Amino acid sequence: MQPYLEALLLEATKSDIIDTGNVAQAEEYILQVLLRGLKVERASLWMLDSDSSCMRCELLIDLHHQTREEDTILTRQQYPRYFEALDTKLIIAAEDAKTNPLTCEFTEGYLNPLHIQSILDAPIRHRGKMVGILCCEQIGKQREWRDEELDFVSSVSELVSRILSAKERDDYARQLEVANQSLEQLVQQRTASLEKTLYTLKKTQEQMVENEKMASLGNLVAGVAHEVNTPLGIAVTATSYCEHVLKELRTKMGKQSLTRSAMERGMEDMSQTLLLIGQNLREAADLIQNFKKTAVDQHNLDLVTFELSDYLRVVMSSLTPLLKSKNVEVELLCSGPVEMHSYPGALAQIMTNLVSNACLHAFAVHRGNCICVQILAEEPGTVLIRCKDNGVGMSEDVRKQVFLPFYTTKRGRGGSGLGLSISYNLVTAKLGGQLTVESKPGAGSLFTLSLPTHIQARTKDLGR
Repeated sequence: MQPYLEALLLEATKSDIIDTGNVAQAEEYILQVLLRGLKVERASLWMLDSDSSCMRCELLIDLHHQTREEDTILTRQQYPRYFEALDTKLIIAAEDAKTNPLTCEFTEGYLNPLHIQSILDAPIRHRGKMVGILCCEQIGKQREWRDEELDFVSSVSELVSRILSAKERDDYARQLEVANQSLEQLVQQRTASLEKTLYTLKKTQEQMVENEKMASLGNLVAGVAHEVNTPLGIAVTATSYCEHVLKELRTKMGKQSLTRSAMERGMEDMSQTLLLIGQNLREAADLIQNFKKTAVDQHNLDLVTFELSDYLRVVMSSLTPLLKSKNVEVELLCSGPVEMHSYPGALAQIMTNLVSNACLHAFAVHRGNCICVQILAEEPGTVLIRCKDNGVGMSEDVRKQVFLPFYTTKRGRGGSGLGLSISYNLVTAKLGGQLTVESKPGAGSLFTLSLPTHIQARTKDLGR
């Protein structure tokens, strides 16, 4: 290749215009390179459509006629031999375009009117497919195309492939930018929607937890009310009896018929009756106090210091009505005092849920039912509370799902599916411990709480 053509081709190869993605500017530059390198007066770039049935002129520069053209269309049906040559040949070099069998189809409608004598066409290939041509045309006299000129045009056609690749990259970049913007907007919309949904779910969960707590307390209230009625009823009856004895004594005194023995019998009856009244009133008072403490604790989750076994006895005492109604005995075992600095209200709610759950689900018969609550302080700073029943137990499938919200085997028969889920969340989130369950069908269930004995106050607790 001539030094001039090599220098021009090197200059074009290094030009940043080729790779900017600006197709119009790059096409103009390529045609100017052809006009300068081949010293012709007419050069054009044509692109094939998707099925290669026609090609459209993207840009044509005619220095002889001082014209620029675009959008001229040539079809395969009009020029079948020329299109067939494009499919099979690397380059079309027609010195006499009017007689060359590959280009003579253009003589009447194209070559003669424009005085074109010679044509040099180089197919443009991109990604292994022929997508267009570079066309160089000699006006006035015939032109003998030299080998170096053929090589030059072929090399320039490869630069057009670079232009197309740059355009693809530019298009991809724009599409990616648009997609990123759309994705960012979509993410923002989805995030806002999820935040709203999460807020709604959180509020719903809080309401459900509160409803569950109120339902649990409601059941306790009903049971305590029923249980308190018994000692109060005895006290009222005994008081009436005392009034009756006292009235009889007064009557006899008024008639002056009161004997010493009658007076002693009356005093003894009233003494025994008053003792009975005192015992029943104390029983009712203890039951109410324990219930009150448990109920208040469950709604005021304060961080305080307390002795674990004493507190659990209070909690179990408040559950006496429920346990009696289900004929369940509770045994509390503790080897010694365990000081806790924790949230007794959360612990009360957890134990209430565990015992209530056992009463509802564990026992199939109304005799011999037992729940054993054992306190083990095996490691410093940690205490285990084991709540074991001798009930029907659980299958492995039920055991795996027992802490899931709304999971219950008693749907529509008193089970909400929230009790154990709330307990699990309180143990892990509030008390900083763990809650596990072991169970087999027919072998009862064992719930184990592993809790730190001393919890540090958190910022939100101090700020209340």
